[in-house]
Amino acid sequence: MGTRTGETTPLGEAAGFDGGLVAIADRTWAWLQPNGGLGESNAGLVIGDGAALLVDTLWDERLTAAMLEAVVPACERAGAPLEHLFNTHGDGDHWYGNGLLGAGVEMTASAAAIAQMRAEPPSMLTRLAPVGMLAGVVGRVPMLPWADRLRGLAGFGSMLSAYEFGGIEPRVPEHPFDAERTIDVGGRSVELSFVGPAHTVGDAIAWVPDTRTVFAGDILFNGVMPIMWAGPVGNWIVALERIEALEPAAVVGGHGPVGGVAEVGALRDYWTWLRGQVRDAGPDADLTALSERLIGSSGFEPWREWRNPERTLVNVHRIAATERGGSSGIGTAERMKLIAAMGALAERLRR
Repeated sequence: MGTRTGETTPLGEAAGFDGGLVAIADRTWAWLQPNGGLGESNAGLVIGDGAALLVDTLWDERLTAAMLEAVVPACERAGAPLEHLFNTHGDGDHWYGNGLLGAGVEMTASAAAIAQMRAEPPSMLTRLAPVGMLAGVVGRVPMLPWADRLRGLAGFGSMLSAYEFGGIEPRVPEHPFDAERTIDVGGRSVELSFVGPAHTVGDAIAWVPDTRTVFAGDILFNGVMPIMWAGPVGNWIVALERIEALEPAAVVGGHGPVGGVAEVGALRDYWTWLRGQVRDAGPDADLTALSERLIGSSGFEPWREWRNPERTLVNVHRIAATERGGSSGIGTAERMKLIAAMGALAERLRR
């Protein structure tokens, strides 16, 4: 069901792995969106006796509706209607589709994620689209200062155009938790744990002990370079170590194919290496130049095949900021500055 290898992803690429509703254990599924790029996020489904839980919705209602066309019949065949939703964090590609679920679905997320959701509605992205278009026009004039960064910002706006944010009014979860919560899904326990701030301020994971499955949200990117908007990176490393200690049979990350302990370890190693490189560079380093140099270095070899290596620029900047005592929060202006610089780096890497 859903996208299959050889078909087109939401961003218009050829799919590099099978997507759609993928069984990973007894009455436990992942919904995968190749190729795991911007907005190409994953979700999950856990079915118990007479009830089901959905892990995350998608970045717009069109994509979420396509997922529900597969998920709802699976629930109906099991006699287990959707009664619960768990949103792993507050980025829109994991909750903007919430409004398509019925009023009887109980929605849960960490308190920090809910605060982010309230601060970053879909209308925020509709306001960014004209900025991307204007940057694209101005950025075509190569002699202008910052032309490369303007083109980078335009590239981000172009990717946003693959999604439909207009008129969306998603439901914000009404059941917050701070540290831990267990949801009974028709006799099956799903254990929720807050592990942020890391990727965002509100990251949480779900552990399904009877099938040894973790739904990690964006704590795991598999085959795709992660991006850290919050930090500190030490929290992310601890979260990955926590997943490893569970000895899971399967880990469904927020982007990319289903992984396991090896993929969790590979991401932990990336963060450990990158933090060491930023520390060694010292407080006066040109962080953008450092990022490009690291991507081209021999030390980067274990992760060279991951998509979107330019995200390392954001990671280097955020590690430097939070290691020096900066806040996990990031303002819109700083975020847009990093997106523009990241897009400019992507253009240089392609050349």
